[in-house]
Amino acid sequence: MIDRMITISKETSTNGFHFVDEAAPPATLSELSNRLIERNLNFTWWGNIRFEKTFTPELTKRMAKAGCIAVTGGLEVASPRILKLIQKGVTIEQVAKVTKSFFDAGIFVHAYLMYGFPTETTQETIDSLEVVRQLFENSCLQSAYWHRFSVTVHSPIGKNPENFGITLLPNPAPKEGIFAKNDIAFFDPTAVDHTILGLGLRKALFNYMHGIGIQADVREWFEVDMPKTKLSATLIKRALT
Repeated sequence: MIDRMITISKETSTNGFHFVDEAAPPATLSELSNRLIERNLNFTWWGNIRFEKTFTPELTKRMAKAGCIAVTGGLEVASPRILKLIQKGVTIEQVAKVTKSFFDAGIFVHAYLMYGFPTETTQETIDSLEVVRQLFENSCLQSAYWHRFSVTVHSPIGKNPENFGITLLPNPAPKEGIFAKNDIAFFDPTAVDHTILGLGLRKALFNYMHGIGIQADVREWFEVDMPKTKLSATLIKRALT
């Protein structure tokens, strides 16, 4: 891999690399860092990861020394119930520790977030935003983005919607045909207006990324009445200590 990086660098006169793995393995990044340091190569690089506990402070510092400048990872839904439902394999506390390790090592941290998951309640949405607020407050994140959930045809939810409490809606093809049929409309009996909630989520996040309103009550970002968060104001702080 490093030999190929050297070749590309010579061909393009650039030393920046983006690894496009969906989730680059910690063991590979650890060995990559070791070899880059040993060979004294001046490359910068970043890529996508899972917030796995094996990204220890020692490893993240070594990655930074080897030229890692940023990581992106999916927190998805900052709700313990839904994280378990989608079998994400991480906890909020684990995400806090790992992102903090990267942040403290001087590596830029971006998180992918999701809202509108099947059966996600308004309470869970506001609690998810509170988790995100605390991650910014405790210097774990520098950047993030809220994605609206959609059912894709080949996903576990698309194949077994009944396991997630939803019903897929008919999606007939137009007469002229379609190129692909990936996203599927669905009925969620929870009946939450995620479109309205999305406006508040994005507004809050935009301000957090500019260091604005991080101490404010998360309900202030919404134009509709929202429930008070049920989470402790020191959830992330306690996870880090």
